[in-house]
Amino acid sequence: MEELLNIKKRFSRSSKRKFLNIVENKLIEYGYKCETKTFWRLLKSVNLETKIEKPEYIFIAHYDTGTMLPIWMNWLMKFVGINRQLLIVLLIVIFIKIIIPTIDNYQPIVAEILSVLFLVSTLTIFIPNSKNYDDNTSGVITLLKLAKQFKEKGIQNVKFIFVDNEELGLFGSFAHKRYLKRKKMIPENCKVISIDCVGGNGKLPLIIRNGKSEYEHTFKKAIENEFNECKSIKMMLPVSDNFSFKKYGAINISFVDKTIIPNGYYIRNIHSLKDKEIDIEKIERLCNVLTEVVNDNNSG
Repeated sequence: MEELLNIKKRFSRSSKRKFLNIVENKLIEYGYKCETKTFWRLLKSVNLETKIEKPEYIFIAHYDTGTMLPIWMNWLMKFVGINRQLLIVLLIVIFIKIIIPTIDNYQPIVAEILSVLFLVSTLTIFIPNSKNYDDNTSGVITLLKLAKQFKEKGIQNVKFIFVDNEELGLFGSFAHKRYLKRKKMIPENCKVISIDCVGGNGKLPLIIRNGKSEYEHTFKKAIENEFNECKSIKMMLPVSDNFSFKKYGAINISFVDKTIIPNGYYIRNIHSLKDKEIDIEKIERLCNVLTEVVNDNNSG
């Protein structure tokens, strides 16, 4: 997997193509037939899928890389958590609309300095992040390892999809879902599992869903048996590509830490230069769990 880790910024079309070629060659090596799908015009999304018309399972991961978050956003996430997105938005609005104007009434210079610092800090969202081991690579590696294990066990009812432009608004996964639905290639009872941020320092397995899921409990129980603990939450807003498939009860699996404020969860170091470590052993343990679940429920 060293080849994949060496292509750290998949931001340009050429770097994405190079990365996706490595993924495709691996899948072909494992015995899969693959096809590249291109969606949209203005915001071009190039996805790679393994060929099976009506899968019982879909595993999905995104391969594009994002930009760097302002440093204060990672601090805020550590306090509040990814499961409190609306609160984070509210706190930012309060800072801009209430706190800075209040300070301006008494200390205009201080308010001006804070405003400038805030504005400058947000400019990092235009800088491609060169460190993407956990956030944008661990999911791809997990899917490739699963693909290899499934072939070895003769599991054939699974489609793997590697999607583009998750970081820009889930454009790749949304377009792929629409394509599969239009072609009637996704059954109503298909189980969709998104894998994102599973190779970092987070110790706690977290399942995120955006709608009702009939199979969430099965995966949660299996992961809990292996890692001793697994949390499950429902969210209104998207965190990863499972949101595009929420109609199918899609879940996302990540490893997280608990926030300073209780009952919150955050993913450490993502969208920063600190995202430079990947725990392959943890990924392999997760792959073994997921393979066992699919194999035990395999019907084709």
